[in-house]
Amino acid sequence: MIPSNLADLVTFVPNKEEPIHNWFYYKEGYAKKLVEWLVEEFRLEEPVLDPFAGVGTTLLTAKQLGLKSTGFDASPLAAFAAETKTRNYKIWELEKQLEEFSRLSPQQIGKFSNKAIRRLFREKNLDDIYFYYKKINEITDARTRKLFLLALIDTTSRVANVIKIGGSLRKQKKPEMPVKKLLLGKIKKMIIDLKRVRIEGPEPEVFEADARITRLKEESVGCVITSPPYLNKIEYTSVYKMELGLFFNAQETKLRAHIADAPTGRDYESNLPLIAKAYFEDMEKAMKNIFFALKQGGKAIIVIGGGCFPYETVESDDEIIRIAEKLGFKLLQKIVARNVTCMRCRTIKVGPVRESIIVLEKPSVN
Repeated sequence: MIPSNLADLVTFVPNKEEPIHNWFYYKEGYAKKLVEWLVEEFRLEEPVLDPFAGVGTTLLTAKQLGLKSTGFDASPLAAFAAETKTRNYKIWELEKQLEEFSRLSPQQIGKFSNKAIRRLFREKNLDDIYFYYKKINEITDARTRKLFLLALIDTTSRVANVIKIGGSLRKQKKPEMPVKKLLLGKIKKMIIDLKRVRIEGPEPEVFEADARITRLKEESVGCVITSPPYLNKIEYTSVYKMELGLFFNAQETKLRAHIADAPTGRDYESNLPLIAKAYFEDMEKAMKNIFFALKQGGKAIIVIGGGCFPYETVESDDEIIRIAEKLGFKLLQKIVARNVTCMRCRTIKVGPVRESIIVLEKPSVN
């Protein structure tokens, strides 16, 4: 039975109320409850694969359900957040380190080298962020270090004089906020979450990789639950360039909403925008790898949205289905989760685009 709130479940918003899931807000994600419903409704089997893992909603939910899983993402920030959210922790180690941090007094010990990003902060705040970044890197326990770093990344986005709109950052002055208080509060909240949500399931394997070129062992996964980048004209990860630049020595990842560099256009409608042809060529590469890794009889569930262009819309779900069937998948169901209005210049309606859930099956060979 399709949930009445499916339109909400294909967004990350419900995760804001979910412990651990809400450690890092990722607007491109979907909800924990969507994964739970999909597993139950379609009787999905482990191991679960998410080749566009984002910040780990599929992987963390699988762990909470006691299912083995594997996931990867081309963004170092997303892969880092997914790994950090799905580890097992020694609570006493975290509390001990938090107590040590509470006794620290931030001081100016150096600066981040990226001048463009430095302009997005009050100087004192960025000095404090740099201080804690250096102190976090001194933590010997790797898991504790990563949890503290994720807390600092979240704190950084809260104190920066920017807001995230669409696929870009817009400067906006915020009230002065103390980095130390926010950071310690975030870590305390994360420890409380770990105490509240005792997860006994297996830790997933998480790594940074590109779904177009990463091929797992043949017929090694029982199901796939994933959501690739949606087709649009916006750089998919540019909204996180601040975090990537400060903590991962990168302005953006190589993965784009129109991923390919030079599309050939073969097998695609001639009237499709060039960006769309590139996108679907790259999606075909990823779908081939998914088909290869999926066991016979296994299901692949793809959450996908259409493309919005200045003078037309492109319904991605139908093209993904065409690609999937060409590769050998069988379509079981296409569920329209919601319709979104495509706008040009924020005021002119171009048309509706669908956000859909595609349910595929790899047929068994008799």
